[in-house]
Amino acid sequence: MKPLECRAARQRVRFRIRECLDRQGLNSAEVARRLGLKPNQVTETIAGNRNDLRVLLALRDEFGVPENLLYIPEGRRAA
Repeated sequence: MKPLECRAARQRVRFRIRECLDRQGLNSAEVARRLGLKPNQVTETIAGNRNDLRVLLALRDEFGVPENLLYIPEGRRAA
């Protein structure tokens, strides 16, 4: 998928991403703190307003959010 398509798809499933984090007792602010980022970077990425690769990969690798919910743009899945 292209970056804009990924963002639009993530907008449709953002609540499922938040559910994954909620089950771990996490919110966007805590994820941002653990990653050393500003909370809006995490919030906007989850909401589908941006494609921040660092946030997407951390959500997948460190916080266990299934990749099929993250819609990581083509060519940016590795790392």
